[in-house]
Amino acid sequence: MDIALRKLRSEDLKEVIEIEREAFAPLGVGTPFKRELNNKYSRYLVAYFSDRGCPDIQPTQNDSSDKTNSSIGSLIARLRSLILGKESAAVNLQPNIAGYLGVWFQGNEAHITEIAVRERYRGEGIGELLLIGSVRAAIQYGSNVVTLEARISNFIAQRLYEKYGFKTTGIRKGYYADNREDAVIMTTSPIHGEIFQQLFKDLQYKYPERWRDITILD
Repeated sequence: MDIALRKLRSEDLKEVIEIEREAFAPLGVGTPFKRELNNKYSRYLVAYFSDRGCPDIQPTQNDSSDKTNSSIGSLIARLRSLILGKESAAVNLQPNIAGYLGVWFQGNEAHITEIAVRERYRGEGIGELLLIGSVRAAIQYGSNVVTLEARISNFIAQRLYEKYGFKTTGIRKGYYADNREDAVIMTTSPIHGEIFQQLFKDLQYKYPERWRDITILD
């Protein structure tokens, strides 16, 4: 998959809201993405298909097949709408956006608020690419550390964060509204320090060996 990162744009809003609903249901986070477009104290990045298409869904040339695929897509959308309790939860069968990330700059900290990847593209290194983008943004902004919360049961996410130098620094009791699950607070060492810089450099060097080149655009 040819995937790159860039800042959130107004034309991305529909897809990003769609991803948020999929990733965080039934919480319904409801991030005000439109307002965040002009917030100088935050940065939202999207992982998008740089070839402007979806690699695993190919268009057909047969009119009847097109109609069948359209009908199936509509059925899936209606079923998903019923399951998630959304009035209009249309499923994008050929998305441009595979995932997104939000980071807020608060004092000396860069706080990652959300990382979300479409379910069908998880396990493809997209979350890691978004994490790299967030750390680069924090370094560029001049933040001292990067911090985030993760579900205490989400060991996969925690392992990824630990790989990038995050350490558990506390617990937020009952942090998640859907089931009152605790969150672990994870924070990096100073990101401008020699130890972190060398770790981050090495991880960025290794990332393309497994996944893809790191491309981050404005």
